[in-house]
Amino acid sequence: MLRHFALSILSAVLLLTTVFAPTPFGADDIKRHRPRRTPCAELANLNLPDTTITLAQEVMAGPFPFGDQEPTCSSDIASPELPAFCRIVGVIAPAITFELWLPLEGWNGKFQMYGNHGFAGNIEYSDMGPQLVRGYAIAGTDTGHAGSAPLPWMRDPQQVEDYGHRGVHEVTVKSKTIVRAFYGRPPKYSYFNGCSTGGKQGLTEAQRYPADYDGIITGDPNFAQIHNRAQYVWNGQVTFANPETTIPAIKLPLINNAVIAACDATDGVLDGVIDDPRRCDFPPQSLLCSEGQDPNTCLTAAQVGALENVYAGPRNPRTGEQVYPGLVRGSERGWGGHVTGPNIFPTADQFFRWMVFNDPNWDYKQFDFDKDLGFADANFSAIIDAIDPDLRAFERRGGKILHYHNWGSTVHTAPRSIEYYEEVVSFLQGRRNSDEALEKTKEFYRLFMVPGGSGSNAPTTFDPVPYLERWVERGIPPRRILASHSANGVVDRTRALCPYPEVAVYRGLGSTDDATNFVCQDPRDHKRHQDNGR
Repeated sequence: MLRHFALSILSAVLLLTTVFAPTPFGADDIKRHRPRRTPCAELANLNLPDTTITLAQEVMAGPFPFGDQEPTCSSDIASPELPAFCRIVGVIAPAITFELWLPLEGWNGKFQMYGNHGFAGNIEYSDMGPQLVRGYAIAGTDTGHAGSAPLPWMRDPQQVEDYGHRGVHEVTVKSKTIVRAFYGRPPKYSYFNGCSTGGKQGLTEAQRYPADYDGIITGDPNFAQIHNRAQYVWNGQVTFANPETTIPAIKLPLINNAVIAACDATDGVLDGVIDDPRRCDFPPQSLLCSEGQDPNTCLTAAQVGALENVYAGPRNPRTGEQVYPGLVRGSERGWGGHVTGPNIFPTADQFFRWMVFNDPNWDYKQFDFDKDLGFADANFSAIIDAIDPDLRAFERRGGKILHYHNWGSTVHTAPRSIEYYEEVVSFLQGRRNSDEALEKTKEFYRLFMVPGGSGSNAPTTFDPVPYLERWVERGIPPRRILASHSANGVVDRTRALCPYPEVAVYRGLGSTDDATNFVCQDPRDHKRHQDNGR
């Protein structure tokens, strides 16, 4: 009786831990304790739910074979040469195409998935390349629709849901199964990496599917997608919708120069960089044209009003509630298209025209920031946004989040990341005071704000992957991240990125272009010291 019971248990364990392939898991393999490894070509025969593997092929080492090799996230390094790998192409029903690249040699024992941009529709090969070189089994997906055209997928509820959250999760689950089949063991650690929409996908994973990943890198994330696209509409309404309020592109450097001159010194270092635009109180009124002044050197009264509205960002006209933060001071050189027209950003136009209202005649000028925005929130936020501050499940499973946002971003304005981080801290506060809640949050989630603005010499290049790996695998949290700026291929400035709310403070000695001369400091500590000294 006991013998039969033991055999039954053994059979159940083998059934749960073995991926079925054409050649069964043999008795000799069990005796030698050698896990079954499925050859690359045979992975096409894996029996995965709702999944068809259309290609399982070894690719020889050589030059990057997928077109443009430049990575889409500025923190990555291009990979002109790839090692040999097993290339898997598959489709998860109904139409989620994915690729998984498996190193033939030198696998680091880990799995990573890379995110998308915009509305996805393609696989970011150039982002996958550097991670394959690192030894990762690396995956990417189009999230369920191919190409950049908004139709027909934006009219299909299933494809909208696949884009919103299901696609990345399904590819994650299937990819891990394939990794296990190919190497004979599961990945020891799993990471998600992405910026923009990819950053939003990372937060979605932490909120909806906390068991998927051990560590998540979320860069410049567009996680409040509906309100972000409403900001694009706002920028159009308050500027180029009216010829008088249009700010021509030629005046953007004029505005930026004035902002830098007014606020560069607020961080204690004159380097052409504003470390925290929230501390900049540059008044647009200072650029108002005086009588007889060259109009190319100043702003009209209507343009001054438009500039103030862009900085302010949209609000609900009925409640006065902030919809989304405005574009920050210091980022003006990157405003082309935002305020110069002639059309609002395509992602906003497509989103509201086809996904939300399904109206080919939709006009951004008529958008109502109360009624229309409320309709969009009610019908789509639960599907495509990643704004839930409840990360308790991800925290409990030991997951780590490394979140960074460039102050110079004009596509997804940086203050929204700070707002979300503080929402997470507040949610986790419970009976703790705010300082305790912040320290508790920093145990698993850290935000790094990256100083700089468009056209500046700010150090914005860095590699977050090693920092997250040390945190997840060795329990060493990132206390500072080294960022650099290069000119003509030579690094000419470095700076420490600090975990929010800390900022890099100059020690007062040595070059301000050298990160070693800065220390991370909580500005609240400085204020407390001042208050105690009164």
